Amino acid sequence: MSQTTASRTVTVTNATGLHLRAAMLIAKLAKQFQSKVELIREHQRADAQEMLQLVSLGAAAGVELRLEATGADAEQALEALGQLFADNFGE
Repeated sequence: MSQTTASRTVTVTNATGLHLRAAMLIAKLAKQFQSKVELIREHQRADAQEMLQLVSLGAAAGVELRLEATGADAEQALEALGQLFADNFGE
């Protein structure tokens, strides 16, 4: 089985930033995929399945994050997570 690595940049557009509810939605969505997904802010990495790691990024509104996924469904994972960011976490 092939291991694909994919990445994309997203911007936190939610006025309250990447808060606990948003982190919960990201983690829940990331767990639906086999790929390992990380969010990166500058030199800090967070496992997309770990809410506390996500919140520890301190991503306020306007912050750019890099999404990076490795696995068979990496592209699908990034597409779904990118859409979650674009939809402002449903708020």
